[in-house]
Amino acid sequence: MSENTDKRSRKDRRPRAGDSIQGEGDYQAAARYREEVAEFVSKADIDALAHAAAPSSAKQARDLALAEDRGRERSKGDDAADPGIMYPGQKADPGR
Repeated sequence: MSENTDKRSRKDRRPRAGDSIQGEGDYQAAARYREEVAEFVSKADIDALAHAAAPSSAKQARDLALAEDRGRERSKGDDAADPGIMYPGQKADPGR
């Protein structure tokens, strides 16, 4: 059974004093995130972290570059094997 005891229609509801908005409007979580990011950036050695995250071999660098290329191609909807994802209603071209 629903835990909601507010009988007002959803459209008429306004946040009451003490209510916390959750979900996509979780302002407290957003504020905490911004504070933690600002603290991290002010204290961390960003250059050292970037160098530590760099590929450790030529093979790893190539694999990362290939994965990035695949991701970029997919984001543009250029996957000829599955046009239905980016272009609903279109079927794959059998000539490809």
